[in-house]
Amino acid sequence: MKKMIAVLSMLVVMLGTFSTFQNPTQAATFSDINNTFAKDYIAELGNQGIIDGFDDGTFRPNEEIKRVDFAKMITLALDLPMSADSANAFTDVPDRAKQYVGALVDAGITNGKKPGYFGASDYITRQEMIIMFVRAMGMEDFALNLNFYSTFEDEGKISGTAYPYVAFAEAIGFAEGDKAYNFAPQELGKRSAAAKWIYFYTMEQDLYFENALRIIGIHVEPTLDDVTLINNDTVELTYLYGTKQQSVVDFWSEMYDRLQYQNLIYWTGVDWNLLTEEDKQGIAELVAYVWGAGFTEFTLMDTEQNVADSLKSQLDNFYVNATNNEEILIVKIIELARAEGFIIIE
Repeated sequence: MKKMIAVLSMLVVMLGTFSTFQNPTQAATFSDINNTFAKDYIAELGNQGIIDGFDDGTFRPNEEIKRVDFAKMITLALDLPMSADSANAFTDVPDRAKQYVGALVDAGITNGKKPGYFGASDYITRQEMIIMFVRAMGMEDFALNLNFYSTFEDEGKISGTAYPYVAFAEAIGFAEGDKAYNFAPQELGKRSAAAKWIYFYTMEQDLYFENALRIIGIHVEPTLDDVTLINNDTVELTYLYGTKQQSVVDFWSEMYDRLQYQNLIYWTGVDWNLLTEEDKQGIAELVAYVWGAGFTEFTLMDTEQNVADSLKSQLDNFYVNATNNEEILIVKIIELARAEGFIIIE
C-alpha cells in the first residue's frame, strides 16, 4: 500500500494547470453545431485547437466517439507530453494516435481495455469517459476509497468497475444526469458530450477540485464543515461552530492516510494473505503512522518502525488458517497492539 505521495503529486499538477480559456463567445467554427446544446463548448475547444472536425467542415456532434479520438481530445485538453513509444504495448493503436494514447498511459489515465489492446476503434461509453476524467483529476485513489453511493435513477446499470468513479464524479458535481436524473452509463458517448465534459473539466477544474477537497475532508474529519481553495497551495478549513484555519494542500496527505486507515474495517485475513510482502509492510507502517500522528484515540508507546515490524510479523503468523482469516484486520491489529503495550487509549 502506497502513501499519499503519488496522489498528492497529481493534485498539485492539477492545481498548477488551471485553464486560461475565456468565456465561449467566439463564432462556431463547424458547419453543423448551431442546433446542438454544446455549440459554444465545441466552438471554443475548436478555437483552442483541442478538438477538430472532419474534412467537410463538420463536427458531427451527435455521432458516437471512438476511444482513440477521445484520447486525442483529453490529451490536448490536459496539455500532456506526447509519448508515442508508451503506446507500443497496444497492437491496435494506429500510428497517428500513438502519441496521444501514450501520453494517457504515462499519466496513469488509461491502461487499455486488456493487456495489449487499447480498443482504439471501439466507441467509448459514458462511464469509461468518467473513469478517465477522475484519473485526470488525480482523484482515483480517493474515489476508490470513499465508498460513495450514486443517486442516479439508473445507478444499477453502472458497472462494478466504473461505479466508484461515477459516484465520486457525481458527488463533486462533474457527472450529471438528464431531466429524469438518469446517467446512462453504458450508452456510447457522443462527440458533443465529450466536448462539454472536456470544456467544463478544463474551465472549472478549480471548482471540482475544491468540491473534492470538501467532501474528502468532511468524510474523514467529522468536525470539518467546509473547505475553500485559497490558491494553488493553500486551503481554508472551516470547522463546526465557525473556527477557521488555513492549511497547505499537503494537509490532504493526512486525509488520505486517515481514509485508508478507516477502510481497514472492511478487510479480513483473506485480504491480508492476498497482499505482497511490501504491501503488508506498508499497511503496518500506515497504521503505526496514524497512531503516532494522533489521528485516533490511541497513543503510540513505541517507535512507529518497531510497532510496524512487530505487527506485520504477528499478523503473518495469525492469518494462517481459515478460521482466523475471517477476523477483521483492523480489529486484530488493535488487539495485538494493545496486548504488546504498543498503544494505550487516551
